Amino acid sequence: MGFVINVNNILRSDIGGQLQVGQEYSFAKELSVLADDIQIWLTQKDWTAVAEIQIIEQTRRDGKTVGKFIVKHVYTPEEAAPLTAIFRRMYGWE
Repeated sequence: MGFVINVNNILRSDIGGQLQVGQEYSFAKELSVLADDIQIWLTQKDWTAVAEIQIIEQTRRDGKTVGKFIVKHVYTPEEAAPLTAIFRRMYGWE
């Protein structure tokens, strides 16, 4: 007997404003588990690549995951373009 856990390596969240490397930000999303021992991708909900982040806190309650992440790298437009194309192709947004 057991249960399935899906660990996500992408946080899709429409976080507004300019992100700063080294700063912490809060997030809330539908119930999920995010990898917290490696850097993961941050994208907008339309799969636009934004940054590389590390989850530093996450709690699951009331059907949501809430937490905090720290920004490790913010993509330049030149870096974001190919990643965005890959994410959209992989996840059916083309």
